[in-house]
Amino acid sequence: MLIRLARACLLLLSAALLVLPYHFSALWPLAYVAFVPFFFAIDRLSGSEAFRYGLAHGCVYFAALGYWISYVNVLGFVVLAAYLACYHAVFAVASVKHMNPSAAVFQVLLRRHCGSMLTVCSAWVLLEALRGWLIGGLPWALLGYTQWGNPVAIQIADLTGAYGVSAYVMAVNVLLFKLLKTLVGKDRALESCAGAAARWRQALVLGALLAAISAAVLGYGISRLVRYDAVARLAERSPERALRIAVLQGNIPQDQKWDARIKSIIFEKYKRLTFMAALEKVRLIVWPETSFPGYLEDEPMMAVQLRSLARHSATSLLVGAPTLSDLERQGLRFFNSAILYAPDGEEQGRYSKMHLVPFGEYIPMEPALSFLRRFFEIGQFSRGREHKVFALSPADPQSARFAVLICYEDIFPGLVRQFVRGGAHFLVNITNDAWFGNTTAPYQHGQASIFRAVENRRYVIRAANTGWSCFISPSGRPLASVNDEGREVGVTGHAVLGIVPLADRTFYTRYGDVFLLLCGVVLVWAVRRRWVDERYARL
Repeated sequence: MLIRLARACLLLLSAALLVLPYHFSALWPLAYVAFVPFFFAIDRLSGSEAFRYGLAHGCVYFAALGYWISYVNVLGFVVLAAYLACYHAVFAVASVKHMNPSAAVFQVLLRRHCGSMLTVCSAWVLLEALRGWLIGGLPWALLGYTQWGNPVAIQIADLTGAYGVSAYVMAVNVLLFKLLKTLVGKDRALESCAGAAARWRQALVLGALLAAISAAVLGYGISRLVRYDAVARLAERSPERALRIAVLQGNIPQDQKWDARIKSIIFEKYKRLTFMAALEKVRLIVWPETSFPGYLEDEPMMAVQLRSLARHSATSLLVGAPTLSDLERQGLRFFNSAILYAPDGEEQGRYSKMHLVPFGEYIPMEPALSFLRRFFEIGQFSRGREHKVFALSPADPQSARFAVLICYEDIFPGLVRQFVRGGAHFLVNITNDAWFGNTTAPYQHGQASIFRAVENRRYVIRAANTGWSCFISPSGRPLASVNDEGREVGVTGHAVLGIVPLADRTFYTRYGDVFLLLCGVVLVWAVRRRWVDERYARL
């Protein structure tokens, strides 16, 4: 009983240490020890026992991480947390099967420990990738995102993507667990060796391995920071070379957003913010997702005012709005769109959201699951088909080009990478996180934008209805933001910054998730090696 209680306490401690960095950026160091109690809790358990403990760990973690989802749908929150916890359960099984070397000869322990570290890290990374793909995908709060307040550690993302940062954080946890177990625990692999001397020799090897991995990651990070922080300073020192952009934050509560009685008030609020931003001589003004209060085609008078607003402000306007299809050609279809208006008031192009929110904007496998509409309010949006890249001046081949990511599209690295490969010099994320109130949800969403900036070495400009509206540099540093005496969520205003559009492509942009392929190779090797070992053990 006491042992079970101790294991439960270790799981709770692990979940708490793991979830805090997502809520508070300054607590990023906790992520490097968060899984150590978890590994001690499941150490030497059977696969079925590890699965149950892992499931409990995942439920506590995801409940504490995404409690704000319950503001929208309590049942959906419970189901989602239980589903996501299954990934932790599978990881627990993989860990107990591959964490501890089985060899009794000390000379091979270093190789075995390296192999087990790589295997555990690969299992975690591949489960994160699987979570980002199944049932529409939800790569939210990857382990690497705990480092959103640690710019040095995240720079490897331009090689490996965010999954590489997840692997690094997990590797530190694995090595610290092994080191502590070597020093204070009982390691059966050492029992037949030279006692204390072998124990300290192994601890030294594990410490050296940890130091070497950290030195490589942090050394690369410092070198990249020096280069790309210089880009941000260039925009400050040479404003004539910078492209000035403004983001608006209307701060419209979700329960008022679609109230037909106040749509004119909402529109007037954004008009006022637009004119205030235009006074600062900007080239582009960005409105948040669905900030236009109604379907664009159903509001012809406001649509005329919108074009007039672009002309009077003498700047390009990027407006988030729900739109309708061409009825004659496509029938009645609904889209979540971003429309770019040129300074002359003409529509220059539009992009419709490609990756819709499952069970929010549409129902997957709707013919079979259409009954859900009887119980829940679910949209009927259609997905866009084009990776649209806008040009601020279409007639100028040297014009800055950008892509728009609507809502949570910025959490999908592969989708963002396609826009950059299509020629985007910077990225714009328009979103509405008003659903979740004054919580840390907007910051958790913004963590993804930080990593997309580093992966592709592009500025990411975020315009959110209630926050977090900000500019993120190619090195992943948040720059100017809409704020009121330090508050960034739940305030009204605008922010302006000059940026330097970039055209170079990173390794990740060019080749994608090669790191995932390497993790897959490692895991296949590990499974095969364990099968061979068990086969010989039975002889």
